[in-house]
Amino acid sequence: MGFMALLATVIPLGLGAAFTPSLLALQVLIVSGDPWARRAMAVALGNALAFGLFGALFLLGFAQARPATGADADLVGILIRAAAGIAMWVFAAWLFVPHPALRDRVESDITAYVRRASSWVFFGIAFLLSIKDVSSFLALLPALHDISVGSVSLPEKAFLLLVLYLLALLPVLLPPALRLGFGHRVDPFFQRVYRFTMDHQFPIVGVMCAIIGTYLVVSAVLIAMGVIS
Repeated sequence: MGFMALLATVIPLGLGAAFTPSLLALQVLIVSGDPWARRAMAVALGNALAFGLFGALFLLGFAQARPATGADADLVGILIRAAAGIAMWVFAAWLFVPHPALRDRVESDITAYVRRASSWVFFGIAFLLSIKDVSSFLALLPALHDISVGSVSLPEKAFLLLVLYLLALLPVLLPPALRLGFGHRVDPFFQRVYRFTMDHQFPIVGVMCAIIGTYLVVSAVLIAMGVIS
C-alpha cells in the first residue's frame, strides 16, 4: 500500500478504536471537577501505555515475520482483516443484547473511581480498562499490519502511527483539551456527553463494531478480488 491508501485505512480504524465509552466517561467526570489536570494526564498515559504496548508487540511480530513477497503480505492482510471483521460482528451481536445490570455496574465503578484522588490509581484504572478493550484492539490490529508492510518510508510510517494513535486516544485527549480551551463553560456539554455515553455505552460500541467489521470484511474481499490493493 502507498501512503494515501494507508492513510485511508488508518483514519477509519483509528476512529473505530476511539469508541471506548468507559474511558470517555471517566475522563469527562475527571475534567468536570477540580483539580483535574494530573488525574486527566494519568488517565491519558494509562490508555496510551496499553495501546502502545499492544502496538509495539504486534509491530515487532509483523517485522520479524514479514512475508517474502507482496502476494504473501496481501494474504496475511486479508486474513487479519477478515478475522478481525468477523470477530467484530460477533462482538456487536453480543453488545446489541440488553445488559442493564452490567451497564449499571460499569457506571457505578466509574463514579467510584473518580472519588479516588491518587493519580497513580487513575493511571492503573485507565491501563486496565484499556487492556480489556477488545473492540479497540480489533480495530488497531489491521492498521498496524498494513503500516508494517506498507511500501512507504520510515518517516511516513511514523506519521501514520502517530495519526492512528492520536485518533484512538481521542476519548482521553479531547475532554482535557476542551476543558483547557473553554473552562467550566463546557460543563453542561460534558454532563450531556456523560449521560448519553453511560445510557447507551453498549449500543455505541455495537454500532461501531458492526460498521468497522463490515468495512474490514468487505475490504478483505475486495483486496482478495484485486479490486483494491
